[in-house]
Amino acid sequence: MRAFEPSRRGRPKRAVANDDACGTTPAVQDGGTAELQLKRAQLARGLDPVLCAHPLDLLAARGWIAPSEQRAGWRYAGLYRRVNGRVTVSYGRFYAGFSGGGGGLPAADLDEADLARLEQLYRRAKADLLAAGNRVARMTEAVSVFAVWPGFVFSREGARSTACQRLRLGLAALGDSFAGPRR
Repeated sequence: MRAFEPSRRGRPKRAVANDDACGTTPAVQDGGTAELQLKRAQLARGLDPVLCAHPLDLLAARGWIAPSEQRAGWRYAGLYRRVNGRVTVSYGRFYAGFSGGGGGLPAADLDEADLARLEQLYRRAKADLLAAGNRVARMTEAVSVFAVWPGFVFSREGARSTACQRLRLGLAALGDSFAGPRR
């Protein structure tokens, strides 16, 4: 018997994550905290709470926007991220650089011509969105790109509110921009 037995410091690891290194057991799905689950259930109001991960998903599930408008919002958000970069702050790459893990951006599989084409498509969509009006552009970009929950989701007016009409107008402008011929 040793006088001082070494002990593992820190927070104990969950047995589920370490039981099977080969991946033969099903992964544990993290549903979030109890508060987050309650918030999603309240937002869903009888729908699947998974649909509350992004405002566009919930608005489409409620029937307040058309599926084509939802796709236009997602496409615009993807173009925004490709052209302007990340919209959320993450320090994972920064700390990976400290530990010698590289920490750089993954190598892009697009060449310069593809990036120029994407930037042109984004700029055309942004111009069409701004042509619909500044308030429309701000509302549409806030909801689709930055996932800001619009206030009309929580109000009694809902789909009849002017803010929802602005969002639908912006998403329709984006849909027309993506569907139209290239200039």
